[in-house]
Amino acid sequence: MAPTILVVDDDAATRKMINIALTSNGFEVVDAATAAEAVSAIGRANPDVILLDLILPDGDGVDVCRKVREDSEVSIIMVTAKRDLTDRLAGLDAGADDYVTKPLSTGELVARIKSLLRRRQFRQQEEVGGEIRWAQVTLQPNTCVASAGGRQARLNELESMILEVLIGARGEPMSLQQIADRVWGKGEGDMMVLTTHIANSRHKLERDPENPEHIVCEDGRYFIR
Repeated sequence: MAPTILVVDDDAATRKMINIALTSNGFEVVDAATAAEAVSAIGRANPDVILLDLILPDGDGVDVCRKVREDSEVSIIMVTAKRDLTDRLAGLDAGADDYVTKPLSTGELVARIKSLLRRRQFRQQEEVGGEIRWAQVTLQPNTCVASAGGRQARLNELESMILEVLIGARGEPMSLQQIADRVWGKGEGDMMVLTTHIANSRHKLERDPENPEHIVCEDGRYFIR
């Protein structure tokens, strides 16, 4: 069965352009023009990926993202204004897995969607032997539940993959590029997406995220202590 992509954008021309690009690449497409339609479509269509515009006529894409994250780990790509760093960070902080900027490149969009689906398929096929651990940090890769120093939280899929890489390094410091190569594949990935997800993991797991005890960065290199 073809993966289903939910496209949420209030502009009919944009939805049509994306629909053509995605269907020509073998995806099923469901679309929504408002936040309310998006929430309804998520329950009805059970999409594999949500492409979510930041600005909607009846609400904020960030709020929709937060609502979805209350009970779903579906992959979410936020669509943001080209130069607005604040908007991009807000989407990632709300739980989005990735972002694309307007004006949209349909080729880049398809590549980002395929990358998310590959990561999810890899994790579903992975033979996970239960909990993995280094120092006081543990992770259940199949459920994305992690703990650090007794604080437990459910991570999103990308946060879990990043933490799995750091645990697997067994205390060896890793550069952002080394982490990105392990998560996305060599030469792929986005450093801002990566650092935002690391920061989000700290907020979920560290007692003091500004002074982390477990997910540490020294001299630009990250490791579990």
